[in-house]
Amino acid sequence: MQSEFEYWELLAGIALFLFAMTQLELALKTLGGRSLALYLRQKTSKLFNAVLGGVIATALLQSSSVVGLMVLAFTGAGLLVLPSALGIVFGSNLGTTLTGWIVATLGFKFEIFELAMPLIAIGGTGVLFGRHRWSEGGRAVLGLGLLLLALQFMKNSVAGLEQLIDIQDLAGLSAWQYLLFGVVVAAVIQSSSATIMLTLTALDANIISLEHAVAVAIGADLGTTTTVLLGAVKGSADKKRVAIGQVIFNVVVDTIAFMLRLPLLGLVLWLGVEDPLYALVAFHSLFNLMGLFIFLPIVHPFAAFLERKVSSEDAREARYLSDVGPAVTDAALAALQRETARLIDRVVGLTINAFTDPLSRRDGQTPIRNEQKSVGNKIPDFDGLYRASKTLEGEIIEFVYRVQGSARDEAASDKFGQYLDAARWAMSSAKAIKDIHHNLLEFSGLSSSTAQGYHQRFRAEMQDFIDQLYSLRSIGADIVEFEVLVAAVSRVYQKHGGVHETIVGDVRNGKVSEVLVSTLLNVNRELFNCQVGMLFALGEYHLPRLQAKDLEQVTLELKGN
Repeated sequence: MQSEFEYWELLAGIALFLFAMTQLELALKTLGGRSLALYLRQKTSKLFNAVLGGVIATALLQSSSVVGLMVLAFTGAGLLVLPSALGIVFGSNLGTTLTGWIVATLGFKFEIFELAMPLIAIGGTGVLFGRHRWSEGGRAVLGLGLLLLALQFMKNSVAGLEQLIDIQDLAGLSAWQYLLFGVVVAAVIQSSSATIMLTLTALDANIISLEHAVAVAIGADLGTTTTVLLGAVKGSADKKRVAIGQVIFNVVVDTIAFMLRLPLLGLVLWLGVEDPLYALVAFHSLFNLMGLFIFLPIVHPFAAFLERKVSSEDAREARYLSDVGPAVTDAALAALQRETARLIDRVVGLTINAFTDPLSRRDGQTPIRNEQKSVGNKIPDFDGLYRASKTLEGEIIEFVYRVQGSARDEAASDKFGQYLDAARWAMSSAKAIKDIHHNLLEFSGLSSSTAQGYHQRFRAEMQDFIDQLYSLRSIGADIVEFEVLVAAVSRVYQKHGGVHETIVGDVRNGKVSEVLVSTLLNVNRELFNCQVGMLFALGEYHLPRLQAKDLEQVTLELKGN
């Protein structure tokens, strides 16, 4: 047996362990990450499902930090409500204890080389010669093999350390010092699993006692909250609420666990778990399970408390784009979809407010899938609404340029481009109405009956268009169909042409002055541009790429006729 501490072997073991965990996480995210993402997005409306999703996702991905960051992304994208997000991160604390069970069982109860070497050989072959999912499956097997090999390195490095350390000196340390050690190590290496593994190694080598090991485990549980906390520093208010909620959860649960560590450890031993390694991981699972029983009954009041205490004020106009990372394509795409819907809805509101007597809007369906209420009647300041819309468009453009290149498939990349085009068409519509806003205001002050008549006609035509927008999508339908948008564009052309012919006829009959005719033709043209731009925005938002381009081609053909 070794008689000295092999520190290089220990450091190599830690580095290899972290590398192996990274490879395992990457492989499992590729193999099952999308399914887990869909589960978290679609199946977590009920609190029990949210907790179960957190447990399963963390058990599969072997990282509560990865799940926590995924939850932050989905919350920032508006896909998860706060109680569901909290349920998932609470469940992830329990799911991460599976790593300890695996390490305690495979790493210490069997000869590691008997498992590690075949796993590395099989996994490495899969990575080198496999394709697609076979390659990622090989990566997962390789990661597991390297993880066990890393554990072997660490076990060997400390095999003789107990001969160099006086156990009585360690016994003189306070429990809070072991707790602090766990916090610092887990925070530095960003892995409670690696910290637990180090603790199991020290426990197996009789370097620390079981009572001290449980204090380190509690500290490791608290130390990993730094990952999610850092991930939400520059995020939206909802992301901050999730991160702060997880920190509060861990602080409360870990404090209770530390205060009751001896009774809880006594319960584990009373249940018949006498092996120190199993007793440590059982203790780790027990106090995390205890945390769920404490917090689950109060999740909704707890979420309400976080909403009151964490301000939602944000200088940015975007509500869902804040710090949605490119690595989570589904969340980024969903956030962009909802933000584009908000922009389209704002431009509808801008159009409604463009007249001195704002247009009315019907209640019920909106022309966008999110069914958000128009802000038109809430923000009467036309210029302020236009500036806010321009800012939102800029944030959408910046977001798309940042994440589009990270999309893993062509379909996702195309959809990013379509939402960007939808935002640009929406702002083209807004600019058209802004360019004639002063004309619309001037009409109301003119005494000419002709000018007043045209003002009322413009208003009626736009009111008809707004009503048409709110009729494009039937109740319960997700999209606006291609044929419906083509018919809408055709009606816009017909009405524009009708007004144009009326203006030309009044000019010939001497009913319109030279000064007024230019204004009338300009207003009619920009109202037409406003309406067509809005329909094009809806086309890019709702239709497949080819159909959206066909809609623009149909418009050109109508113009040619």
